Amino acid sequence: MIEDVLDMLPVKISDEVKTELLTEVRLRAGRRVQLRYADGGELLSSERLEEKALCAILARMLRHSLYAWENELKEGFFTLEDGCRVGVCGRYAMNGEQIESLIHIGSVCIRAAREIKGCAQKLEEILTGNSGNVLILAPPGMGKTTLLRDAARFMSDSGMNVAVADERSEIAACRNGIPAFDVGERTDVMDNCPKAVAMGQLIRACAPDVLVTDEVGNHLDADAVLDAARCGVKVVASAHAESFETAEKRVVIAQLIQAGAFRHIAVLGNFPGNLKETRTLW
Repeated sequence: MIEDVLDMLPVKISDEVKTELLTEVRLRAGRRVQLRYADGGELLSSERLEEKALCAILARMLRHSLYAWENELKEGFFTLEDGCRVGVCGRYAMNGEQIESLIHIGSVCIRAAREIKGCAQKLEEILTGNSGNVLILAPPGMGKTTLLRDAARFMSDSGMNVAVADERSEIAACRNGIPAFDVGERTDVMDNCPKAVAMGQLIRACAPDVLVTDEVGNHLDADAVLDAARCGVKVVASAHAESFETAEKRVVIAQLIQAGAFRHIAVLGNFPGNLKETRTLW
């Protein structure tokens, strides 16, 4: 968990951190450590983090093997064994419009992954049974993935066969194919595979009652969601948006809504895990 990440930090930094409600740790070369909590944030009073120290922390996270994580670093992030997602910024080597490698590391953003059992129960009516597909909307850091994780467990425990398309290894935090988080005994996970591919394979291989996936954002994802719906499989997914109105301004999400891909919309915001609104579209 995030506590394991804090153990990698210099003692002067880790001693200052209060882990309760901690959502992010941001490390920037030459600057102080920034913490974000559910109710705000702060810059630590410690010394500025040297570039050498930042690289050493990142090397520990990657188990001293940058090469093994090369593809993830090209995407600008990697996921730790406990599901914590680490965003990476710096100087990249380019080949035309394609990223070849990360040359210099300037900063990292470590987002806490938490298992909060019971947080999905507030959506019980729209998650269980044949109530229709569900789209969870929220800005980054508001708990979409945490809610999806518990939704998978909740639906599985209710007797549904659940399949998780976990492209970024964040929902289930699999290692060697085995989930680190409790996503339910009736749940199958396809890990580290593009969701547009994983959803089709899960339908064919596992015959799920429901598919769970994170961050639907492009046309391939949208096509996979629509195909699952046509196959009679319930879909519970998430997308970045601060409200239903802003979601309608995102082309892919608007097309999914207009096509009737989702019957229910749940919006999180104001603080992590807070359910601002639910809306039934048809």
